[in-house]
Amino acid sequence: MHIEATTALWFLLPVLPICLHIFYVDMKYKKISNRVVWVLFLVFVVFGLALLPFETFLWRFANYAVVFAVGFIMWMARQMGAGDVKLGAVMALFIDRADANSVLWIAFAAILGATAATLLARWTPLKRLAPDWAAWHTPDQDDPNAVGGGKQFTVPMGTGLGLMLCTYLILGALTGQ
Repeated sequence: MHIEATTALWFLLPVLPICLHIFYVDMKYKKISNRVVWVLFLVFVVFGLALLPFETFLWRFANYAVVFAVGFIMWMARQMGAGDVKLGAVMALFIDRADANSVLWIAFAAILGATAATLLARWTPLKRLAPDWAAWHTPDQDDPNAVGGGKQFTVPMGTGLGLMLCTYLILGALTGQ
């Protein structure tokens, strides 16, 4: 990883509990609040200004813009929730540009793993541990703004996004420059 190990570790300390919160709330309610996105953004601003050269800090907002633009298109096609778009864009701020290719693979594996785990829990007795979680239910078909138009079962992407960011920062802390 190209991210500095100490930078990754300092980012990881506040990000890990936030991502655990995102996992719980996204599975239970299938919602990602603007408040938690703003908290993650503020963590990046405070820690980023302290840990990154100012020019690097500013260039991280290019990551934000690219991820937000792609996510916005996916939201318009009803393939991604608005909270997931905002969350993904803010999470992109933490990623070193040189690690983008690796992060795409981490994101693919994390989202695939979160999807598999959600489906496994939905169709096994594990569901009894949290029977009221929204992650197990098909969305409201009367909501035209729902992901998939409300006609299909969807998996909360915040879980995979949080896993991706934490995995990246842990790998960065262990193997970064």
